Amino acid sequence: MSSMDNTSPRFFRPPDVGRVRRNQHRIQIQRVFVIARNLLFVAGLVLIAMWAYRQTQSDARFAVRSIEVTGAVHTPRAAINAITQRYVGLNLFKIDIARVQNDLRALVWIQRIAIEKKLPDTLRINVVERTPVAIVRDHDGSLEYVDGNGVVLTELSPAIGDDDLPLIANATGGELARTVRFVRELEASDKALYSRVAEVRPVAPRGFAVFDRDLGTTVYVNADDAVAKWRNLYAVMQGEQLGKASIEYADLRFSDRIVIKPIHPIANSAAEPRNNMPVAEITN
Repeated sequence: MSSMDNTSPRFFRPPDVGRVRRNQHRIQIQRVFVIARNLLFVAGLVLIAMWAYRQTQSDARFAVRSIEVTGAVHTPRAAINAITQRYVGLNLFKIDIARVQNDLRALVWIQRIAIEKKLPDTLRINVVERTPVAIVRDHDGSLEYVDGNGVVLTELSPAIGDDDLPLIANATGGELARTVRFVRELEASDKALYSRVAEVRPVAPRGFAVFDRDLGTTVYVNADDAVAKWRNLYAVMQGEQLGKASIEYADLRFSDRIVIKPIHPIANSAAEPRNNMPVAEITN
């Protein structure tokens, strides 16, 4: 039996319990030191961040001294300064960009604003202004610019120019917005026809009365098929040898015909359709 005990494998021997406990204790101490070191590191970062924050919030070097404005062409600089000067002297980091943008949007010409803080003491403001797309005649006869969203801007002025824009008459509120949308879509789809528009007024429920400067008369159209019908009208006018200012009006709002009212009676009262054009009905 004793010989068998002497030749037993080592791993059958009882472990050194004291040594295992000492190793575990050492590992626990090392973990505590690592946790303490990490906590001290994080605390140091927090203290540095708090110090930096307090410096930026109180240091006089970050007080706004300069406000740079770009993109303002029609907006009076005095009107911009009246708003922006209230931010001069404030801490650059404390200025609410959204509030500055909201204040500047009160100026009618301004559509969008981009604002950048430039260290240490400059506020940069880039303005995108509204673009006039037409001139609207007010109920009192005054003429004012209007943008693509139907926002009335300011009175007609040589300083602004663009006095050759289409004139919108008898339109306010939703009808003004509808007419402006028609003018914009016409310009985008057919610039040649757009250039012939002198005056537009809305006609309920979805039509428009357009004075065509080339024909010298009023053309009634619907927005959804105005371009195609208008082109057909020019073909009919040419085929019937009707020149400028030879008709009282043309009505293109019918689905199957073009109605033309000549100033002087002509022999043919109607023309057959050609090339998929609707019938030209000439009303003497």
